[in-house]
Amino acid sequence: MNLRTGPERTVLVDVDGTLCANIPRLVEYVDERYGVSLAEPDITEWSYPVEGTDRHVGELIHDAMADRPEEFLLSMDPLPGAAGAMARLRDHGHEVRIATHRPAETHPVTRRWLDDHDVPYDAFVEEVPPDKGALPGDLLVDDYHLNVRNALAAGKAGALFRQPYSDPAACEGALVADSWRDFLGAVGFEA
Repeated sequence: MNLRTGPERTVLVDVDGTLCANIPRLVEYVDERYGVSLAEPDITEWSYPVEGTDRHVGELIHDAMADRPEEFLLSMDPLPGAAGAMARLRDHGHEVRIATHRPAETHPVTRRWLDDHDVPYDAFVEEVPPDKGALPGDLLVDDYHLNVRNALAAGKAGALFRQPYSDPAACEGALVADSWRDFLGAVGFEA
């Protein structure tokens, strides 16, 4: 898929693990709240059980968002090149829609984070179904392989941002990128 010279497309973009680095903030939260040391590379699946808690990674992230949404979410760092990549997509006529599975009550904080980090977008999808492949659009950019697999199954293009918990083999046919620079190069923009 060449986004630089191809037709205008609707690009659905996830937030956590795609636009921002959520796992470093989770590691801090787990240490503060439970006194448990967690290493980022150890989180090899979203249901990774965290010793010393009765929770897995996905549950702990939702707990942190519920306990202190502003402190937890606003302190996340953007992934290098995220804002610039969104701007380049928009400059070439593509519509960028934010599509996150974060709880709806955190959406105002998420929009604030996007604004604070100058991440341009055209629309924020308020209600994202469990199957992101059901959303209207042409390309899904996400860090979770099952979301990308669902997009591919629905006839969309998919781009997987590689994280320790993502499995590129689970979404065969997806573009796999380690960074926004990789992604832009793969879709026809100069790296």
